Amino acid sequence: MMEKWQKLPKWFKDTMQIIVPMAILLILYDLLSPQFTHQPYSLMTFIAFPFQVIVGFGLLGLYNHHKIKIIEKDKAQKAEAARLERIKQEQQERQHEENSQRNRAVKQNRP
Repeated sequence: MMEKWQKLPKWFKDTMQIIVPMAILLILYDLLSPQFTHQPYSLMTFIAFPFQVIVGFGLLGLYNHHKIKIIEKDKAQKAEAARLERIKQEQQERQHEENSQRNRAVKQNRP
C-alpha cells in the first residue's frame, strides 16, 4: 500500500492529506451542529456533503498542482542562473590567468 502511495504525484498526496481531515471535520460538524443548535437534521446537509468534498478536492488539487509547477519552474530558473554564474566565473578566471601570463611575459622582455 505504501508503495502505491509513494508512486502518486506529490500534488495528489498533498491534496489528500488536507481533504481527508477536512472531510472528517465536515462530517463531525454536520452530525454535531444540529445537537448544539437544537435543530433537526437536514437531508440537504447529507446530500450536499459529497459535493462539498468533491469541490474541495478539485480546487485544492488545482492549487497544489499549480504550486508544484511554479516551484519546479523556480528551481529550473535558479539552476540556470547558477550555471550561467559558474560559466561567467570560469571565464573571468581564464581571462585573469591570460592577463597574468601576458603581464609576466611583458615584464621579462623589458630591459
